[in-house]
Amino acid sequence: MADQTEEDIHTLSIQIANQIINIANARLEDGMKDDVVAQGLRHAAANFSAFSHHRNQGTDDDLGPVVEDFIRTFEYYLQRHAAPAEQPSPGAGLTALIDQAKNEI
Repeated sequence: MADQTEEDIHTLSIQIANQIINIANARLEDGMKDDVVAQGLRHAAANFSAFSHHRNQGTDDDLGPVVEDFIRTFEYYLQRHAAPAEQPSPGAGLTALIDQAKNEI
């Protein structure tokens, strides 16, 4: 895996994410509420991220980029899933919330 490019790693991470989304969609089809599925996914993401952090002997300084990556990805998908009328204007409340989260790290 050491010879994989950053693009290869990104592609693999998207493939893994899509596999997990397929499981989430199956739970929705089973009648589970979307907020319950989302909570489970957040729990799994936090759990595995903490596992990876400690397995790689990460330090507190290594956590900032992980949190920033989550926030950036979450912001992207919030905008992507919003209805056109709900699209926030640049600099709206979400940006302030993200800045607040970054400052608390």
